[in-house]
Amino acid sequence: MELLDRLFGLNDMVAFVTGGGSGLGRVIAEGYAAAGARVICADIERSRAEEVAEAIVAAGGKADACQLDVWNEESVAAAAAGLGDSSLDILVNFAGVATPPILTHDLSTDDWMRGVGISLTGTFFMTRAMLPRMRGAGGSIINVASILGLGGYFPDFPASSADYAAGKAGVIGFTRQVAVEYAAEKVRANVIAPGWHGGTRLGDGRRKKRTPEEEERFYTEMNRRIPMKRRGDASEILGLALYLASPASAYLTGQVITQDGGWTAC
Repeated sequence: MELLDRLFGLNDMVAFVTGGGSGLGRVIAEGYAAAGARVICADIERSRAEEVAEAIVAAGGKADACQLDVWNEESVAAAAAGLGDSSLDILVNFAGVATPPILTHDLSTDDWMRGVGISLTGTFFMTRAMLPRMRGAGGSIINVASILGLGGYFPDFPASSADYAAGKAGVIGFTRQVAVEYAAEKVRANVIAPGWHGGTRLGDGRRKKRTPEEEERFYTEMNRRIPMKRRGDASEILGLALYLASPASAYLTGQVITQDGGWTAC
């Protein structure tokens, strides 16, 4: 246990998790707290952030809730100021949005700006605001992209949209640049690129727009495309997120790690 704690323990670390009020972000926030970190759980909806923070405290962990809109510079600045004099050891940029699947020629400017704005510009706003707190002692930035940021996908019907793919591809390039700029200051930056996972809210817009028959076709196609023949469970993101946050990955920076059931191996 001593070796495991030395490699993967987050004792006395401070972690800031955006999108921490639900889905994969909540899994990470609760997991980091269980590993010993003080977690700032941030979400655009205060009630969700508070629910997760209260659950962490009830389980014996340390957590605070933070209402945050990552696509709003003033909101991001307020969140950074709310840390007071505290340093920051871990930043997880998990907040994101997926517009309903649509072909590019029908994609509205508003949806494009919102999709790219939250996924990419929001990641930039948060990283820029928090880097000064990490430069002195070092830390780990974990940005979340997608397998759709690595390659297009069109199974003869819209399964995603260009704004989502572009935003996630941008996150990868942004992260690699940050990684090389701050590597000498012991700030690491890496990307998790998940495949299709259950237990998230990203599919809400899609489900509202589709008939049950269309949803069944979507699920069938996804399972056919994934070599493991299933979507990932939300809980399965934690091991990778814990590794990237912990001393176990001290020599890893600028990398993109997919968690996709074999999707990108095909």
